[in-house]
Amino acid sequence: MLYKGKHKSKLPISSTLKTSSSLCALCGAILLACKTIISRYGFIFLAISSSRLLVASILLKDKIMIFYAGCIFIFVDCLGVYRWLLN
Repeated sequence: MLYKGKHKSKLPISSTLKTSSSLCALCGAILLACKTIISRYGFIFLAISSSRLLVASILLKDKIMIFYAGCIFIFVDCLGVYRWLLN
């Protein structure tokens, strides 16, 4: 029963993080798809999305999603930010 209480207290924040992650991913994808002068800023939204998904996955102790968000998405997003914004 104690586990249920702990899991339930983490659920609202992780649910909020996942929802905001989806919205940031949508904004970033739309910016990149538009192919305008401001499209490169879509990578910032995608990086924010990945980091929120990573935090939610850590809170839920979902090891597969931690690997997915942490290794794959954040690496790709950081590469995109470096290539398009810092270079």
